[in-house]
Amino acid sequence: MRRYYFRVAAAALAGLAMSAAARADFPDKPLRIVVPFAAGGGVDALTRPFAQELGKVLGQTVVVENKPSATGQTGAAEVARAAPDGYTLLLSSAAFGTTPAFYPQAPYDPIKDFTPITIVAAAPQVVVTNKNFKARNIDELVRMVKAGEQVNVALSGITGMQALATEMIAAQAGITFTKVPYKGAGAAFKDLISGEVDVMIDNPASSLPHVRAGNLNLIATTGPRRMSTAPDTPTVAETLPGVQARNWFILAAPAGTPAPVIDALSRAAIQVANGPVMQRFFERDGTEVVANSPQQAGQYLSEEIARWGKIVKERNLQP
Repeated sequence: MRRYYFRVAAAALAGLAMSAAARADFPDKPLRIVVPFAAGGGVDALTRPFAQELGKVLGQTVVVENKPSATGQTGAAEVARAAPDGYTLLLSSAAFGTTPAFYPQAPYDPIKDFTPITIVAAAPQVVVTNKNFKARNIDELVRMVKAGEQVNVALSGITGMQALATEMIAAQAGITFTKVPYKGAGAAFKDLISGEVDVMIDNPASSLPHVRAGNLNLIATTGPRRMSTAPDTPTVAETLPGVQARNWFILAAPAGTPAPVIDALSRAAIQVANGPVMQRFFERDGTEVVANSPQQAGQYLSEEIARWGKIVKERNLQP
């Protein structure tokens, strides 16, 4: 029995020593943040300044690598397989959590294969229309559809937050849109501006420049409150209570990453998200800083997976 307790105590002391070493030494080499989408997109645009500022706080270079695929599966799977040492991280959008609802055989599990570090920020979506579209608010839009008029809604993707927000609005209003899928926002904007399609739900970062240029109308936003950059624009929830959709951005590490490393990364990420560089970036597009703890990020992730998974199932959505 004495030998057994000695082994247990030795193992516990070894674990404490390893944890202390992780706290003291991490990081001692460059880090890599994988973005599972193409360069130039919304997630990539956020990650570039974030990585640069994170490197300053940690005292190491932080390299951004794009591993694009249609729904972010390729990059997420690569990080899930990486060594759980804190040197390979993932920065992704809400698609990280919602994609497995569409693809049950997705090559990663957002809960089992990852340890959340923080939800960096969250952005309400915007509802934009072409300049000649008759509806100037959500109430008029709903009335048009219920009166039998066809409303064409552009979808820049099939499994992302934009498509899910479109479905949530339709479900809450009891209407059906004519959905027109595109391979990306660029082609969708071309047809939306020309009037080939009527409406699109999109990220503010890519839509608001067209609104400011006078090419599109902004009729609503999908956050819990009005956007600071568009205070005169009502939320969808003001007409359809309960409709909220935000595209959030998560920083995560492979499952099994030591707790002291996660804590160090969390502290640094929260400092960066609340710093002046990222604050200016977020304020420009009406994005809100979240910067929560790993535990809070995990709870948020679970809640979002359940909420949107229910929409996918109830609406029988297919990729």
